[in-house]
Amino acid sequence: MAIGNTLRDLQLEDGKGIISHVNEYTYVGVRITKDGNHEPQINDRINRGRAAITKLNSILWDRDVTPKTKTHIYHTIVESTITYAAETWRLKAKTVTKLNSTEMDFWRRSARISRKEKIRNTIIKQKMNVVRFVLYDIKTKQLQSYGHVQRLEEGSLPKEVMKWSPPGRRKRGRPKLTWADGIRGLMGEKGLMEEDWNDRDNWRKKTI
Repeated sequence: MAIGNTLRDLQLEDGKGIISHVNEYTYVGVRITKDGNHEPQINDRINRGRAAITKLNSILWDRDVTPKTKTHIYHTIVESTITYAAETWRLKAKTVTKLNSTEMDFWRRSARISRKEKIRNTIIKQKMNVVRFVLYDIKTKQLQSYGHVQRLEEGSLPKEVMKWSPPGRRKRGRPKLTWADGIRGLMGEKGLMEEDWNDRDNWRKKTI
């Protein structure tokens, strides 16, 4: 598969085989598309999280399972499923809405509160003693990953990929929010500056 508009099969050097062009493929659990769009991957992870919640339904509604146990189940099963490889996601408003909705589905069931009761999310979170949110954890993972890559030696493949910019002119209109734009925004929220990542312990402390 080639990123961009080049659509062609790859002939092996020995001439004995061809790698066919595809529009997308899955590598170590991550869906990669020819246009670099993360939406299919994000939607897939969210759907997997929702499927996990459905399978856990009887446990979540069980009054004998403590809130502490349900919280442990959320972080070890549901959140870890949803946020797999989230370090590279672009957090658009639509994505944030889906993440929050899926997270609240878990906590609402855990609190044994039906949607028909129309109880505010803030009250449900208070009842379940929720102190960590999925969006916060994703942002933390992204900043820690960014710092890790920046500390790698110059010329290393992950660092070269992160710094790479596609050649040519961009399309007309308002430019799309890039992953790098999102990282700069997160750094602003945390009061972080470039080069702060040189101090690994301090960077990690500020991103948690």
